[in-house]
Amino acid sequence: MDPKIIGLLVLLVCCLSSVGAYFLIPSEDPATGPTGPTGPTGPTSNFDDTPDCDVAKTDWINIKMQDEGFSQGQGESLQECKVPTNLQSRIEDITFCDVAKTDWINQSISSDEKRYTFEQASSLQNCVVPHNLRSRITNESCGVAKTDWIKTSMQNGDITSQTQGESLQNCFVPANIQSRIDD
Repeated sequence: MDPKIIGLLVLLVCCLSSVGAYFLIPSEDPATGPTGPTGPTGPTSNFDDTPDCDVAKTDWINIKMQDEGFSQGQGESLQECKVPTNLQSRIEDITFCDVAKTDWINQSISSDEKRYTFEQASSLQNCVVPHNLRSRITNESCGVAKTDWIKTSMQNGDITSQTQGESLQNCFVPANIQSRIDD
């Protein structure tokens, strides 16, 4: 058989298995809640050959849940282990944002009245934007480097306004570092 055809068949099998694996990862829908063993109330005993997570992997899963909106099931899938019952207390309860709260967070990043960073806006809504809603966050807060670039460009006359600089940097200067431009 031709080596090109064998290579093509191997590539096809790999692609199909990747697509299949994608659909097996548990997801979380804000309207219906988590699916699969994803939360503190989900089953934690192992009926399969998946090993138990150790403390480091359990803490990594918890951090991903808190910071990036992963479900417990997604973290377990990435770590290739299950959080055992004796370590379940290390997984902190979190509240995921729904669509309305996620959209409010996105809007507050670019608001003219009071601009918040993503973290500040999430904290005000008292929720974590889940992975499946991250694509709704289209506005980005400028960091210090981009804010300083905007200020320097305005001082050099390269741009005429903060708005123009924000457009060029594709971000919005949040209120907590606005003073870097105002000085």
